[in-house]
Amino acid sequence: MEKTNIQQVIIDRLAYGGDGLARLSDGRAVFIPYVIPGEKVAIRIVDDKQKYARGEMVELLSPSPQRVAAPCPHFGVCGGCQYQHIDYPAQIEYKEHILREQLLRLGHVDLIQPMQVLPSDLPYGYRNVLQFHPLASGKLGFMKRNSNAGFELSRCLLPGQAIQELWQTLALEPQSGITRVEMRQNEAEEVLITLEGEEGDIPEVELNVPVNLVYCSKNENVVLSGEDALTMGVKGVPFHLSAGSFFQVNDGVTEKMVSLLMDIVQKKASRTALDLFSGVGLFSRFLAPQTSALVAVESDPRACRDFVVNLDAFAQVSLYEGAAEAILPALQWKADLVVCDPPRAGLHENVLQALAQSDCTALVYVSCDPATLARDIRRLIDRGFALESIVLFDMFPQTYHFETVVLLKHFEE
Repeated sequence: MEKTNIQQVIIDRLAYGGDGLARLSDGRAVFIPYVIPGEKVAIRIVDDKQKYARGEMVELLSPSPQRVAAPCPHFGVCGGCQYQHIDYPAQIEYKEHILREQLLRLGHVDLIQPMQVLPSDLPYGYRNVLQFHPLASGKLGFMKRNSNAGFELSRCLLPGQAIQELWQTLALEPQSGITRVEMRQNEAEEVLITLEGEEGDIPEVELNVPVNLVYCSKNENVVLSGEDALTMGVKGVPFHLSAGSFFQVNDGVTEKMVSLLMDIVQKKASRTALDLFSGVGLFSRFLAPQTSALVAVESDPRACRDFVVNLDAFAQVSLYEGAAEAILPALQWKADLVVCDPPRAGLHENVLQALAQSDCTALVYVSCDPATLARDIRRLIDRGFALESIVLFDMFPQTYHFETVVLLKHFEE
C-alpha cells in the first residue's frame, strides 16, 4: 500500500491511548487520532505495518454529534490532550468502555456489574501542577505529539488560575541548562516552582512576583526564593509537599477518592492497615485516625520525608523506606486492609505473593494504568482474591488517562 493512499473508514471505538480504531479494506486495524466512534473519515496512511497501520484524518465525512470545537489553539500539535474534540459527558462514557475492554482482554474479567464513574467537577482548569519543557530560547513550551521536540506555548487550559497567570511571566536564560520546569499551586493559589537541571550551576531566573522557587540538580536542592515546599489541602487536611514529591493533580477528584476509601474502611471495620507506595501519606493520613496500627512502605526518599511530617501526630504509624518488593516479603506485618497505589508498572511478583499469603480481608488497588491493573487483578484473583467493586475516577479530563479504584476481598485458605 502506498503511504499516500486515501481510504474511507468508519471509526469503531477508541483505544487506550486516545486514538480511534477502524478497519482497512484488507481487514487490518488502523489507528487514527482525533476521531470519535461512528464517524466516517477519509484517512491517509502514515505508518504501514504488516499487522496494523496508523493514519491521519484528511477529511471528516460524517461527524459525530459528540464532536465539539477544541478550545485550545495547540490541540493536535501538543501531546498533552487527546479528547478536546469530544464533549465531556462522552469522554466519561468512552473511558468506561476502554476500562471494561482492558479488563476483559488483558485480565479475562468480564465485568457484568455496573461500574461507578465519577467525573471531574472541572473539565478545564483542574490541574494543580503542570510540567513545562524549556526551549533553547528560554521560553516555556510543551512537547509535540509523538515527538521529542518542543514547541512554544501561548496558552494551556488545564491548570488552575495561579499557574495560568504565572507561567508566562517566567523568563529563563537561553540555553540555561534547565531540563524541566514544574509549577504547582494550592487552594490559596500559592505556587511552588521547581527547576530541574543536570548542572550544578544555579541558573538565572527573572520573575516579578513572589513565589517559592527551587532549583533541583543531581546533587542538591537550592532554594532560590521562598520555601522548598507547599502545603496542599485535601478535605481540610494539610499536606506538606516538598519540591519533586508526587501528589494527585486534581484536587476535587482526589477528595472523591479519599471519600470512597473512608467508606470502605467504615464498612469493612478495618482496624489495621498496610499502605503500599504510600507517597507523602495521602491515604495514610486518612486511614490513621481509623486504625490502631498502620504500616506504610515508600521508596522515594523525598516522599518519605514528607510522610514523616504529615503523619507525625500518629504514634501507631510505621514507615519503611524502600522498594515494596524487597521490604514486604521480609516484613512481619498483619493488616485487615491493604491499600496500594503502585506506579504504572503495577505490582511486582513478590508483592503479589506476599498479599496472597497474608491474612488481609480487603485490598484497595488504586491504578493509573488499566492495562497493568487488568493484569494484576487476574493475578490476584488466581491467588484467592475476588473482585468486589470498581470505580473509575476521571482525574484527567481532555486526556485518555484516568484513575481506577478497585476493591477486592480475600478468601482465607
